[in-house]
Amino acid sequence: MDQARDDYVERFRTIARDGLDELFVPGRRAGFAGGRLERFAVVDRGASVHAETCFSFRGHHFQYERQIWPPGFPLEISTALYIEHLRERILTGRYGPEADPEATIEV
Repeated sequence: MDQARDDYVERFRTIARDGLDELFVPGRRAGFAGGRLERFAVVDRGASVHAETCFSFRGHHFQYERQIWPPGFPLEISTALYIEHLRERILTGRYGPEADPEATIEV
């Protein structure tokens, strides 16, 4: 990887991790109260880099993945979009009790 890519990806990792940690604070109204962050990773796929988040919430397992390199937006906007899109998809989705609790839901 070139230096600009390395720097961008590392800064994304740090900022996004802070945002994800805030989502899982117990009692936080806008977060995933009762949820548990299982894994956050940045994965190099050659020409692109993806961020992956795995977590459990309300009895379901979720996986969220999004390309972060090459960037479509400046770093601060990309990290905010990553966190907000994840929050929106989970809080507005319908995941009923009939869903297999052992299956991972990709969002």
